[in-house]
Amino acid sequence: MLFDQGAASLSLTPSMRRARAEAGSGRVLVGERQGVPPEGFNHGNSPANLVHASVTGLDVIMVSENAPRWLDQLGGARHVLLGSLYNAEAVARRAAEVATERVDLVCSGFAGEPDLDDTLAAALIAGLVKRRVEGARVRGATRFATALLRAFPEPVDVLWRSLAGLYLRSIGLEQDIGYAARVSASESVPELRSVEPGEHGPLFRFEAA
Repeated sequence: MLFDQGAASLSLTPSMRRARAEAGSGRVLVGERQGVPPEGFNHGNSPANLVHASVTGLDVIMVSENAPRWLDQLGGARHVLLGSLYNAEAVARRAAEVATERVDLVCSGFAGEPDLDDTLAAALIAGLVKRRVEGARVRGATRFATALLRAFPEPVDVLWRSLAGLYLRSIGLEQDIGYAARVSASESVPELRSVEPGEHGPLFRFEAA
């Protein structure tokens, strides 16, 4: 969504301190604690609010508790893409373009636990990649995820029941579920360009592929 609105880059970090240290000219800080932007931040993480954010040509620094945990373990990957229901078709197309041997789908989860919303998105992306790559086979947990997709054909139903959905509803941000449940609404594919280490945690910098 941020790249659709013209952001020049998106950098993810698990650390509030690192985000604040990166604040400066041309940079927008995005993050939240219990649904509220911390002091000094421009925006929270709510898609319903970010859709109105003015970020054209700017670098966005986002605090995320979930994705950086896994990004830190993907150093051997040739390409790292951020995928979701929201950009499923575009990320599947890009994955099929750059993959030479295999595509691994890594779910970030919620609060350190697996979650239904990630599983659904992984199943959908896997199916879209399979259509594009002749002879591709689905393996491992992706088979289970595909079965879930058949059981819940409406993404919004899965997101509503997910841990993330329950949390959003508890803090009055249930409108975010509707945004997150939109399938292939975006053509933007964030691709990892660099990892910048730091005293308060790494910064994972993405640009639109």
